[in-house]
Amino acid sequence: MILAGFFTREEFNRTVLSAFPIPDRPTLANYKSLVTGTVTAAVTKYMGNTILRTVYSTLFAVLTSFLAGFVFSRLKFKGRGALFLVLLATQTIPLTIAIIPTYLEFARFPWAGGNDIFVGGTGILNTWWVYLIGGPAMNIMGMFLVKQSLEKVPIELDEAAKMDGAGTLRLMFQILFPLQLPVVAYIAITTALGTWNDFITPFFYTSSDDLLTLPGAIARLSSISSGAGGTINYPLIITLGLGNTIPAVLIFFFFQRYIVQGLANSGVKG
Repeated sequence: MILAGFFTREEFNRTVLSAFPIPDRPTLANYKSLVTGTVTAAVTKYMGNTILRTVYSTLFAVLTSFLAGFVFSRLKFKGRGALFLVLLATQTIPLTIAIIPTYLEFARFPWAGGNDIFVGGTGILNTWWVYLIGGPAMNIMGMFLVKQSLEKVPIELDEAAKMDGAGTLRLMFQILFPLQLPVVAYIAITTALGTWNDFITPFFYTSSDDLLTLPGAIARLSSISSGAGGTINYPLIITLGLGNTIPAVLIFFFFQRYIVQGLANSGVKG
């Protein structure tokens, strides 16, 4: 991928690629496009959208996963076990099955995009609400890990905190939350990686160039990057793909120990 980025469109199309392709006339145009963008690919805008969406979804997933894990580990209510099993069962549903129902849900979202009880409209399709409402979700695996980890924290700690005057929120975020940092780190890293690489949401539920993330833009470049000769600019697509891959690789490389630590923290008694 690195070497392919030095090819021009024309030379790439007439070259039989090997494991280490070397262009006859190297160019930095594709790497400049990765930094500054092109007429057909506003890379800086796509990268900004990707970063904003990733940060928002990660914070949302961490918060909801911790709250749900706390509820299922500490609170007693009727149907708790059944509800927990239902949430776990959702993980067996392939993502592709939900694409069409999700699209219809967004399109029929009430009181948005012209929708009311009499006239249909576009709902929240092709708006930032796709990312704000439909994008983030509770990390079910994270919820499970938080629940398992909290169940290993003695309930006496909660009782001692309450005797000292701590309310529920203080107990949750000042006492229990710091104990779950390895699990929280796992949730944050896996959610960030999944959101960063997600192309389905922007590709299927948005059409505006202002809402595209980098993975969604790369998926569309096969049709919008064709030149006058009708050839696809594969070197540009490969270079943008490389730019999308590097941050994810760096995140995993530097934080992989937290992934292992988070899993171990929830599965090993201390």
